[in-house]
Amino acid sequence: MRVLIIGGDAAGMSAAVQVRRRRPDWEIVVLERGEYTSYASCGIPYWLAGDVDAFEDLQAANRAKRAG
Repeated sequence: MRVLIIGGDAAGMSAAVQVRRRRPDWEIVVLERGEYTSYASCGIPYWLAGDVDAFEDLQAANRAKRAG
């Protein structure tokens, strides 16, 4: 079985986790049209305040990191 999830934000990733827990043998495909997937928006105020040097420092993973 294959599950398609459209949207890689927190809700999409939550859905993927729930499928994985309930059906570990199913294939999960997530489509996200934006550059960033499942970012923590709670970190954005730190970036805007200058406490974080670069927006990318708020990312746990990105496409470039996963591809490499």
